[in-house]
Amino acid sequence: MARAARREDLPEAAPLEALAPGGTWPHALSHEPMLRVSDVLALVQSQFPTLSASKLRFLDAHGLVCPQRTGSGYRQYSPADVERVRFVLRQQRDHYRPLTVIKDQLAALDEGRLHEPVTLTEIADAPDDYVGAAALAERGGVSEEVLAALVEAGIIAPTVPGGFEPGTVDIVVAASAYLAAGGDVRALRTLTLSARREADRATQAAAPLRRKAGGEAEAHAHDFAEAAIAVFSATVRRGVGG
Repeated sequence: MARAARREDLPEAAPLEALAPGGTWPHALSHEPMLRVSDVLALVQSQFPTLSASKLRFLDAHGLVCPQRTGSGYRQYSPADVERVRFVLRQQRDHYRPLTVIKDQLAALDEGRLHEPVTLTEIADAPDDYVGAAALAERGGVSEEVLAALVEAGIIAPTVPGGFEPGTVDIVVAASAYLAAGGDVRALRTLTLSARREADRATQAAAPLRRKAGGEAEAHAHDFAEAAIAVFSATVRRGVGG
């Protein structure tokens, strides 16, 4: 596994006061829906062990943390949504605030009337979970400028300010090879979106098996994904006469 980011490896998050309000807080984090319910639970439960899928549904129903939905209705969360979940849970646990008050606080954060720093506490508490931008660029074989372009195009996204999941290294390595071969970032984004759609289809295809034991659903999802990769690979090779 890639070496995890340490606090000194990561840039300080930009103060929210310096950012123009727009969209939902936290403005400094990615709002791209890339995390499933299970991903959110894995990221947050070490800090809030009582968090459950039903609690996430409850927060959604009450308009506090509203993830996007896939075509089949599955909730997908962004890194910004995860930080909103943490904020709500902190307010309940540490300050005993009712949901109506927390909802007003979130609205004030969204509009820039209230400021709450997004800290790197989670990185310090879970040292094996994140890779800093500089380390990611080095391991992926790209410059930090290219890495920034990949982030701007939505091809990769930090999970916390300045911190990426270690699995992102594989995407950066593949992106580097694609760009070195003559591709551009716009075409790479199209490829990435297509790949994500296939990953969604694989997850949906395995959904009926989720309640079965023995990892059958996971195996089915991987089989579906590998089949999609094989079709893509064969089509590209056939198109270039390979």
